[in-house]
Amino acid sequence: MFRNHTASLLTLRAAATLVVLGTWVPAASAVEPCPTWFPDFRCERSGRFEGFVGTIQMPYLFEDPFITTGAQLVGIYHEYPGHSVFEGGHLGVLALQLRLALTDRLAFIATKDGYVWHRPDLDILPNEDGWYDIALGFKYALLQDREKNYIVSPSFRIDIPVGQTRVYQNLGSGVGIPAVSAAWGWEKFHVIGDFGARLPFDMGLESTSLFWNLHLDYAVFKHFVPLVEFGGMHWTGSGNGSRPIETSLGTLSLEQAQTALGTGSFEGVDVANLGSRSVGGNGIVVGSFGARFPVNEHISFGGAYSFPLTDRDDIWKQRATVNMLLEF
Repeated sequence: MFRNHTASLLTLRAAATLVVLGTWVPAASAVEPCPTWFPDFRCERSGRFEGFVGTIQMPYLFEDPFITTGAQLVGIYHEYPGHSVFEGGHLGVLALQLRLALTDRLAFIATKDGYVWHRPDLDILPNEDGWYDIALGFKYALLQDREKNYIVSPSFRIDIPVGQTRVYQNLGSGVGIPAVSAAWGWEKFHVIGDFGARLPFDMGLESTSLFWNLHLDYAVFKHFVPLVEFGGMHWTGSGNGSRPIETSLGTLSLEQAQTALGTGSFEGVDVANLGSRSVGGNGIVVGSFGARFPVNEHISFGGAYSFPLTDRDDIWKQRATVNMLLEF
């Protein structure tokens, strides 16, 4: 009995000591793991690495590597050169991009859609409004290390021809867009880049091209991040110029319109695949400068001014792009 009483006292004394030290818990509480699919926001998951901001130029093609869930509202004002087939004028675009992180590494992305206002200065071309094609697909974080601040993500999208022909959409059987993007950061400096291709399923109708983008930013302040971006498109194959163009003179093929107006072949760069003849082997490079304004870790605003850096400009005189990003 004395031994049992002594053992009980020792047990109570050890328990009291653990309580005082804050290391004793009466019963272990079960901790629910974060789900594998459709991550729970209560797990404090942040798809974008700390300090990185979203890109701005060529929003239909420039897809950053981060696996996020969110929506981005994009507005574009694009001005045509006076020497282009449109003899000046402009277009406006309002689009909504959606992204859904299926896992911590895999995301569904819908990066192209929107409504377009097309206002050419050329008298024989009417003002037109309409819907763009839709591009959607997936991206996967193949390599990522938050401690070393880098990530590499290949992606694949399909541009589905469901837009309206009056705004130079809905041609051919669709376009495959394979790409790879990467990001790396050091303290307040960040780099994001991508490289990809646009591969028409019907190469006789649409042109084939390679594209690339490079984003550089430095977080001067928490809520002000200036940036510069560069991007290019290089056509590796031409279409047959058969896209129909509605004019006041009647319906002409793209090649007939280009020949009649003496403009030579040109392409729609990142907003449209016109399928022009004789564009293979040509390219354009553009530059942008702007800033992002993070409100908090989930909301940010951005804007940039873009202009061509090469003698060839196709339909690109200048562009202003703004966006609002909500993501997790």
